Amino acid sequence: MGFNNTITIISNSEKLVEQISEKLVLLRDLDKVTSSSQKDAVDFLKNQLPNVIMLHCANNDPEALNLIKQLKSEALLSRIPILLLDENCSRETVIDAFDAGVCDILKIPCEDHELLIRVIWCIQKDEINTNRQTQFDFMKDLGIIQPDTGVYTQKYCEEFLKNEVEHTIKHKAHACLMLITPDDKYPGYKNPKEFLDVINKSVRLNDSVAIKDVDEFYVFLPKTKLNGVYPVFERINNNLGVDCGANASVIEIKEERFEAIKNLLQEALNKAKQETNALIVASDIYSKNPNAGINLAKQALVELKEKTTAKKLAQKTDMTPDENKQNKLFRQAYRQKCKIVFEPVFEKYQNHINNKIKDVTVRYDVTVEKTNFVMYKNNTRATLSITYGGLYKARIDTSIAHCDTTKNSNSVVLDFVQLNFQRLSQILEELYIEFKNQLKASGSN
Repeated sequence: MGFNNTITIISNSEKLVEQISEKLVLLRDLDKVTSSSQKDAVDFLKNQLPNVIMLHCANNDPEALNLIKQLKSEALLSRIPILLLDENCSRETVIDAFDAGVCDILKIPCEDHELLIRVIWCIQKDEINTNRQTQFDFMKDLGIIQPDTGVYTQKYCEEFLKNEVEHTIKHKAHACLMLITPDDKYPGYKNPKEFLDVINKSVRLNDSVAIKDVDEFYVFLPKTKLNGVYPVFERINNNLGVDCGANASVIEIKEERFEAIKNLLQEALNKAKQETNALIVASDIYSKNPNAGINLAKQALVELKEKTTAKKLAQKTDMTPDENKQNKLFRQAYRQKCKIVFEPVFEKYQNHINNKIKDVTVRYDVTVEKTNFVMYKNNTRATLSITYGGLYKARIDTSIAHCDTTKNSNSVVLDFVQLNFQRLSQILEELYIEFKNQLKASGSN
């Protein structure tokens, strides 16, 4: 680590600033410690760029969270690690802070050794960020990376991917390569850069994007199996909106070299273009890949066991082979939604509501046949139900009842692509607000 690092403490508490500063001076005598109030933080930091920002957040202060977002939106400050000093903050605030971009959390009051470890980690993170930026700027100067998008240029695309594939094979690591293009509905007046911006917005931090052609792009996903590719593909389609989407092919890197992989991906992409929002698994040269040709947007990789009633068996017998296969794919897609969307959203809101409303009971049950999220207190009950509708549809019913009398109810039918984290969270948030209002009106809050 370098000498003479600067650590800036952002807090409205002079007492806390004094306590932390004294400890840092003793523990890290080579560092310079500065401080600022929250109100003056942005201007102060721009004038004296630190290596680490320590931001104090007490009692779920929303201004502290807003400041994190503001710092991350400033070009000069966005890469500086932020260590959140957590004083009496809830789990939700901590999660929101991480979502906003903090590097680490330190609960205060804290032990000296813990403060030292957290600060050293943040200084190391700053050095890593600085080195990465230096390399990034160097590659931009050489024309390897586009200055405006940060993706690998068409000229160096294949060289970059050959290196990544060889490295993956050599170290027997998990990685996938996706080839993606906008579908036929993508507006002609939009240029390829706008589509590329959506990809950049949707991929993860360690994923890399490279330009293959005018409207075809590679996405390299390290440390990823096939079941990890679909959420990235879904985010891309969600960020494109409901009027257009993307089609893609994907392959899990095993033994094939890039020269073989690129041809397999192109063949699978041509097949994907014949469908809508399709993510087709490219076939495998050296082994029989059981997932080859599968559209991951329609089929989950992990089969969930379910009991089949006699009525379903009778219906299955009446189906043609094609109808039976299509119905199976629909249900597999719905299972995937249950696992990667419903359960995480419900768990988050269950914890959130339990922390916000005293003596409330929140329960949820996620199944293929019917999914329920219920919150109740005294004689007031709010219910959200999701029912599999077939043909890539899901029906959502919400209701508020008091003393067994329904006060409000609503139903909506959504496509699977529309039923994402954001949409389900929005519906659940609206139901939660109605539930609180009904509790208040009935005097139960």
